[in-house]
Amino acid sequence: MNLSEQKSNSNLLSNLISLIGKRVLITGAAGSVGERACAVFRAAGAEVFGVDRNYVKLNELRTDGFLDEFLAGDLTDPAFCQVVGRLNPVPDVLVNNVGTGLSHSLANTSDEVLEEMLEINLRVAVRLCREIMPAMGNRRSGKVINVSSVLANHPVPTVSAYAASKSALIGFTRSVALEYAPRGIQVNALAPGYLAGPKNDEYFRSDIGQQFQLRFMPTGTIGTPNALDGPLLFLASAMSEHVTGHTLVVDGGYSIW
Repeated sequence: MNLSEQKSNSNLLSNLISLIGKRVLITGAAGSVGERACAVFRAAGAEVFGVDRNYVKLNELRTDGFLDEFLAGDLTDPAFCQVVGRLNPVPDVLVNNVGTGLSHSLANTSDEVLEEMLEINLRVAVRLCREIMPAMGNRRSGKVINVSSVLANHPVPTVSAYAASKSALIGFTRSVALEYAPRGIQVNALAPGYLAGPKNDEYFRSDIGQQFQLRFMPTGTIGTPNALDGPLLFLASAMSEHVTGHTLVVDGGYSIW
């Protein structure tokens, strides 16, 4: 391979993964996955706009250089959701990452619990897509990444409401992918498995958690938030130009069983 060919291949790779000149809107930006996403997209050259309820954490992310702009507020408030959805300029990439997860037996899954799961894990994404995707379609370019969960299709006991909400998000993703494909928009879901973080660390350090990893994780361990770096960049960049309606599972092989 001569120098000219090497340079051409280098430019090809750079163009595939670069997000320079792109604007990315990330909800749930202050969480462990959201924070990691901000760092990845900034490293790829994107202008990153974060939304979360945690003003202090958002401000910290901006100070550290992982966010360009942010807006703090509650996305379960339809009025605030509308404000976010009508921000200008229209984002090139929308990452619906805000979510919640609680464990309840079926007998203890009250209407209030179910409503909370559906509101945060499904309706917020629907509202933002409803506001943003028509503008993306008018521009005939855009990408949407809806963060679901491996538990949507491979649940465990006592997460019925959570699994239902995340499964519904995948169904929503597939439907709007069909609707907006003719307008140049790719809509995909990301389904992480168990990841290290404040919500999981205590359990997976316990004897039961260690046994779970040995039995159900082919890799022998749960993932870390940076396990999503490549998948997020793939779905947001030119690498996935012909991928839509897909659910990308990142679970260390958990769903093989």
